Amino acid sequence: MSDTEVGPDGSAKHEPSDAEALARRAVQRDAAAWEQVFELHYRSVFAFVRFRLRSAEEAEDIASQVFEVAYARADRFDYRGVPIEGWLIGIARNLVRDHIKKLGRRGIDDEFDDSLELSEPDQADAIGLRRDLLDAMRELTGDQREVIELRFLLDKSVLETAELMNRSEDAVKNLQRRALAAMQRALVSDGYPGGGGGE
Repeated sequence: MSDTEVGPDGSAKHEPSDAEALARRAVQRDAAAWEQVFELHYRSVFAFVRFRLRSAEEAEDIASQVFEVAYARADRFDYRGVPIEGWLIGIARNLVRDHIKKLGRRGIDDEFDDSLELSEPDQADAIGLRRDLLDAMRELTGDQREVIELRFLLDKSVLETAELMNRSEDAVKNLQRRALAAMQRALVSDGYPGGGGGE
């Protein structure tokens, strides 16, 4: 089904998608729309925040705060093809940054929780690998890190990542390729075996 219909004057008439219709209702602070927005996007917002913070409780608080801020600023959201999830992730990014500044933390290591629920023999190796991955991520630009988080933490497709970052799919693929190459170089220098040399 097409998103456009022909109006009485022969011009194309835009039919809003479900996502756009939901965003329009959310902008009007429709309670049912906000319940739906929360149900659709809380898990990915929480995962995005949790990836950056030590405390699960802090992550829950900030993830909830994202929706409070979004609701309060609903009239500022302009759909224009940018998914509401992208707007929520942007708010989450800013709240996490402010939270970390408030706590006086420095560097990517301090933003992550080292606690892992693994059996004793596996725990030391897993924590070591996690720290090495965090060190490797330090080599990335902010955009590269965001691509890695969206693609591999939140399991977004290239298209979804492009929409959330307001970039082209080719730009996302390039960022991902460069990010993975930079991480591989960092890991190889830490003694991990190198890859097969493909793109």
